[in-house]
Amino acid sequence: MAGPRRPATGPVDGRGETPWRGLVRLARLRFLLYNLLPVGLAVAVSVHQGYPLDLTWYAVAQLFAWTVHVMTHYCNEYFDLAADRANVYFTPWTGGSRALVDGVVAPVVSLRAGVVLFGVSALMVAVMPSWQARTLAAAAVMLAWFYTAPPIRLNYRGAGELTVAAILNGLWPAVAVVLQTGTVPMLLLAVLAPTAVLQVARMMVMNLGDRRSDAMVGKRTLPVIIGYRPAVRVIVGAQLVGYATLTVFALLGWVPWLVWAAMAATAPLSAWLVRQLRDGAMRDLDPRRMTPVVFWASNHVSLIVAAAMLGVILDAVRRSADGGALAVLGAVLAGYGMLFAHRLWLARRHSERGQDLAQRARPEPAQRG
Repeated sequence: MAGPRRPATGPVDGRGETPWRGLVRLARLRFLLYNLLPVGLAVAVSVHQGYPLDLTWYAVAQLFAWTVHVMTHYCNEYFDLAADRANVYFTPWTGGSRALVDGVVAPVVSLRAGVVLFGVSALMVAVMPSWQARTLAAAAVMLAWFYTAPPIRLNYRGAGELTVAAILNGLWPAVAVVLQTGTVPMLLLAVLAPTAVLQVARMMVMNLGDRRSDAMVGKRTLPVIIGYRPAVRVIVGAQLVGYATLTVFALLGWVPWLVWAAMAATAPLSAWLVRQLRDGAMRDLDPRRMTPVVFWASNHVSLIVAAAMLGVILDAVRRSADGGALAVLGAVLAGYGMLFAHRLWLARRHSERGQDLAQRARPEPAQRG
């Protein structure tokens, strides 16, 4: 069953959006909130391991992650334009920013912005102090660019979901921790592995909502390749694999039990996601049913990484690590929490406003004479 076609935004619907505002919309800045977490987690692990906090390289790692992320958005908007135009089932979290689709910004502007940020990212890679950091950072930039850009187009060849997990839950925190310590501690790898599994599942959820338009333009994401029902089974299985892996690592002593407890506390959200998928929330491509699922699938990964960071900080406190460094990291995590709470409030307000408008739009029932 086809979902309702939503009205376009920008000049077409009378809002008169300017090209500059459209350029900002292309950046999709709200998604950058997540980047605070893998970078902060990596730095927290370095402090946990007894290394001093280097605020300068912490800031460089954070700016690098943000720069590469925005570059990816501009690149994706340009090279994914055909898929976005074909997508009439989009949600606030899938289907792109719609700025190019709505004609607010010329497509070439998005490409040029991406190229500029590619250059900025390359300069940041060049100034990193070690070959290990430069190698990891360069790999992140190249994977991010070729996520949709030709000739590789990873997200068109069934590798997009793995690429996102490799960058967000692998390379970015690895760069951050190498800038602090010169190496990648086993603790960070053990904590990141389960979150990477869940990140792959999260991207499959996102791509489930785009599967029909993606198939129309030859974009072969995993849900397009294996089909709807197998994709749901893989996503459900990934929830079990992620938490089972975390538990095994805790039993092996690779993950402190305090960190395990914090991360395991997010399991109810995983169970909710499984129930929604089994009830067919993504089956009919109805944006009203898909929106809460893709929202919480994304934030499930965010919250388990935030929980990992909290657990590492608490375990570092127990080990009497550097209190000043932990205070800085605690402030970053608290800032993320406040911004996330604000996002929830905005989402709830938007939902209530939409329900109110829908109620007003209903025709009055005919009165009996």
